[in-house]
Amino acid sequence: MAILAFLCAIGPLVFIHEMGHYLAGRMFGVKAEAFSIGFGREIAGFTDRRGTRWKFGWLPLGGYVRFAGDMNPASQPDAAWLALPAEERARTFQAKPLWQRAIIVAAGPAVNLILAVLILAGFAHTYGVDRTPAVIGTIIDGGPGAKAGLQPGDRILAIDGRGIDTFSDVARYALIRPGEQAIVRIERAGNR
Repeated sequence: MAILAFLCAIGPLVFIHEMGHYLAGRMFGVKAEAFSIGFGREIAGFTDRRGTRWKFGWLPLGGYVRFAGDMNPASQPDAAWLALPAEERARTFQAKPLWQRAIIVAAGPAVNLILAVLILAGFAHTYGVDRTPAVIGTIIDGGPGAKAGLQPGDRILAIDGRGIDTFSDVARYALIRPGEQAIVRIERAGNR
């Protein structure tokens, strides 16, 4: 089960990372010959209308984008690259200026960073820090608040001498002391 969870987590990360390289390459006119999630022999795949082979490898621990002209691991021009027709050679990674190659190489990690920031921002937005002030909105007739003389609009400043900033502080205090009496200091209409 842990292996399946790992693969489900790494698969989308690898896809997003490689998609960064792919899209940056496309932006600068570099032809992508293959886009692979996983290494090794191909399990499944298809070729799109641009001639890029999209595939899944049997070892899903990474991926790659192979751009046209990547004839050696260092992506350095060689005799085979020089033998390509000029029009085809112009669409290879090696033919692009250094600044474009740098953007293509950096695009994968940059997209991962942006994704991480967006995920964290989503968590912060969804779960965030509770800043709900400890101001009473409604009093239930006959409830503990009514018996204590609290009124809507009262701000709870402290319970048993412990400062209260948010409504979560009130809930935490009450959770560990159910049914106990407490001294509540409030602010009502600007008076403490």
